Amino acid sequence: MNREISAIEAVSPEKRKTRGGGNGKTLLRRMRLNWQIYVMAIPVIVFYVIFSYVPMYGIVLAFKDYLPKDGILGSVNVGWKHFETLFANPSFSRSIKNTLVISALKLIFCFPVPVLFALLLNEFQHRKFKKAIQTMIYLPNFISWVIIGGLVRQLFATSGGMINNIITALGGSNVPFLTKSSYFYPLLLFCEIWHSAGWGTIIYIAALSGVDPTLYEAARIDGAKRFRLMWNISVPTILPVVVVMLLLQIGGMMNAGFDSIFNLYNKTVYDVADIIDTLVYRLGLSENNYELSTALGLFKNVINFVLIMGANLLAKKISGYSMYSFD
Repeated sequence: MNREISAIEAVSPEKRKTRGGGNGKTLLRRMRLNWQIYVMAIPVIVFYVIFSYVPMYGIVLAFKDYLPKDGILGSVNVGWKHFETLFANPSFSRSIKNTLVISALKLIFCFPVPVLFALLLNEFQHRKFKKAIQTMIYLPNFISWVIIGGLVRQLFATSGGMINNIITALGGSNVPFLTKSSYFYPLLLFCEIWHSAGWGTIIYIAALSGVDPTLYEAARIDGAKRFRLMWNISVPTILPVVVVMLLLQIGGMMNAGFDSIFNLYNKTVYDVADIIDTLVYRLGLSENNYELSTALGLFKNVINFVLIMGANLLAKKISGYSMYSFD
C-alpha cells in the first residue's frame, strides 16, 4: 500500500462530507465564543447598509424619466434613452478623455513619488531627522482642497497673484497660470504630489519597518552597497503593498479626483479639466438633470469595476500578488 497517500485521500467520502458539513457549526461556535467582536461590527455593517447599499436603489433613475411628483417608482421607464442622449453629448466624450488623461498623468508622475520617498527615508540613520521629514511631507494631507484652491488662486492669479507680482517686478509680463489650458496639468500634478505624497509614503514606510535588520547587516557583510540593499531587500518587501496601491489606482482610473479639480479649474480650462465627476455635478446639481447624471455615474462605476478586475488578474499573472483571489 502506498504510504504517500495524502490525509485527504485517506478520509472516506462520508467522513469528508461530515467534516465539510461541520463548517457551519464551527462558524456558529466561533461567533458564540467571540460574540463581543461581532456585536462591535454591527454598527459598521448598519452604516454601510444604510449609506452605501440602500442608496444604490437610485441607479434606476438612469432608466426613467424622473418626475418628483411621481417619485422613483411612479416615473416612466424609458430604457436606454438617457444613455443614448449621454453618448451623443460632446461634453461626455470630452470628460472621458480628460478623465483618462489626468488619471494616466497621476499614475505616471504621482504614484512613484511616495515609493521613492519611502525608500530614501528608509536610508536615513538619524531617527529624529527621519521623523521630522516624515512629518513635513505628511502634514499637507490634512489641508482641505478648498484651502489649497484658495492658496493657488492667491499665488498664481494673473492680476495680483504673488508669483505674477514677482515676474512683473523682474521685468516680465503676467502669465495666465489659471486661465490657460497648457498650465493646468502641471499645476494640478504639483498640488496633487504636495498634498497626497505623504500619505502613500507613510504606508510604504510602515511596510519597510517590518524588515528584519539582520538582513541588511548580513548583506553588508557580504559586501552589498546601498543600492543593492535597496533593490534586493527593501523593494521586494514593499512590492505586495505597491501592487495593492497600484490596483487601487488603476481601478480608480475613472476617478481623476473631483476635489482637487473642482477647486482648481474654471470655465476657461474646461477643454482639459472637465472630468466625469465634474460633469455629473453640473448635470445633477446645476441643471437638475438627475437621470443623465445617474446614467453617467453608473457608466463610470461599471468601467471602474472592469478596470480593477482586469488589473487584479494582470498583477497576479505578472507578479504573483493580487488584492482579490478567486481560487
